[in-house]
Amino acid sequence: MAKRSTKFYRRNEAEVMEALGLTPTKNSGAGWIEKSDGQSEHIICELKSTDAQSYRIRLEDLHTLEYNATVCHKIPVFAIQFLGMQETYLLVKPEVLSEAAKYLETGEYITANEFVGVDLTEHEELKPKKATSIKSSLSAREQFNREKEQRFRKERKSAT
Repeated sequence: MAKRSTKFYRRNEAEVMEALGLTPTKNSGAGWIEKSDGQSEHIICELKSTDAQSYRIRLEDLHTLEYNATVCHKIPVFAIQFLGMQETYLLVKPEVLSEAAKYLETGEYITANEFVGVDLTEHEELKPKKATSIKSSLSAREQFNREKEQRFRKERKSAT
């Protein structure tokens, strides 16, 4: 089979995200503001498409999706699309499955605050450290430049 173009994957990604009820992100989430391939008010989704009969999931991709979901307080969903069979599967963690199912059923999503029930009085208050200031002198600067120049000369000699 001929290799698919980037244009095909971008169009396909937008179609799948819209079919899932999500808004496709610009440039497949490569920008600074919007991450992942599609988002809604309560869901963030990453899509991986393949022509093969199998797909190898990288843990790094899942952790990146989870991080982005945590930052924007959304449910992380990982979508895998098998292009040959026109089938799409959604992957969520068991802890999030009930939240995702409730959202799909009712359209409501309440984010759980991770700090509810934590007694903050037991923890000591952290005080910011005072920034250390470094004073520079002419002699220190000249010594640094001499050392750098000597190191550069040694590297140049060893390269020849």
